[in-house]
Amino acid sequence: MRLLSSAAAAAVLAFAAPALAQETVPPAPPAQAPAAAPAEAPKSPEEAALEAKGQAFEAQIEQMSAELQAVVEDDSKDAAAKTAETNTVIDRYAPAMTTFGGEVEAFLKAESEKPENAEKKDQMLAAATTVGERIRSMPDQIRAGVQQAIAAQAAAPAAAAPAEAPATPQ
Repeated sequence: MRLLSSAAAAAVLAFAAPALAQETVPPAPPAQAPAAAPAEAPKSPEEAALEAKGQAFEAQIEQMSAELQAVVEDDSKDAAAKTAETNTVIDRYAPAMTTFGGEVEAFLKAESEKPENAEKKDQMLAAATTVGERIRSMPDQIRAGVQQAIAAQAAAPAAAAPAEAPATPQ
């Protein structure tokens, strides 16, 4: 079971957000012959820096996921011990989520101020706030997902245990 589905979704949204800030090239009319793909515009230093931070953030999330999975799957621990240990892991990574959420939000807000983005400034500002909040809320989302996984795992043995057949008098 994947523990971080909401975290992954938030991370994808965070990486997709810079694309929202860029102009899109309209597709060529169908009557034209296919042209060579246009060269991608060079990234700004700010965008390149955010992309590098995003890759580092993604690696941290993957590492945290592996740590959480190991704790949840450890059959030698009871639910209370798993909860305590997973909370410790999440707390260790939470500052990185808060920081990255702020960096993505700041980047999008700065992009919205560029003259070429004047028409979509309000949309970009709203997206910046939403994306920043979602990334910063990841620790709570992950914590809830982990608790669901621990509860499901604790319930699984009870459900898997065969019910004793009632004794039949002979």
